[in-house]
Amino acid sequence: MTDRNELKHFADKKYRDGYLQSRVRGYIAYQMQALREKFGLTQAAFAELTGKKQSTISRLENREYGKVSVQTLLDVACAADVALVVKFVPYSDFLDQTRLMTPEALQPDTIYETLSKLEPSGASQARGHASARGQAFAHALDLSEQQAPRAAAYAAVNDNLAVARNAGVIASRVPDYSYEQSRPRLVS
Repeated sequence: MTDRNELKHFADKKYRDGYLQSRVRGYIAYQMQALREKFGLTQAAFAELTGKKQSTISRLENREYGKVSVQTLLDVACAADVALVVKFVPYSDFLDQTRLMTPEALQPDTIYETLSKLEPSGASQARGHASARGQAFAHALDLSEQQAPRAAAYAAVNDNLAVARNAGVIASRVPDYSYEQSRPRLVS
């Protein structure tokens, strides 16, 4: 919770405007990187997933880049199956909402992960899926052929590469995410 002493700095317009611009740019950049890393993808693979160029993903992950469009953020959100909120708020709310910038705090659940958490445990076991990750991947397999890159990304993030290869929705160039190494590595 933001206190009065912390907000006193924001009475100065120059400080307030500079802080806002810097924090928003950084927050977007760090969140883009955290979202990409959640899927265990390189910038190039994330670009393919989102229908953007690798250079666009690189710019979005650069905290100095300040020309992010709402449409680009919507495109990324839709490709990653997460929601996007853009709203004006009081500075106290802004500080509270942007304070925690760990990768985990910046990695929202996909709609499939959220749905799997709401599902009764018996129903998930009946479908043969012991984890939320397996359920998320099962939803990804239901995607159309045109959305195969998205299915591959779900496979990478959900450690289900063998299932994905058997289902024919993943190519060998899709990165495999190793939690031990905490960074993407390419599948051979």
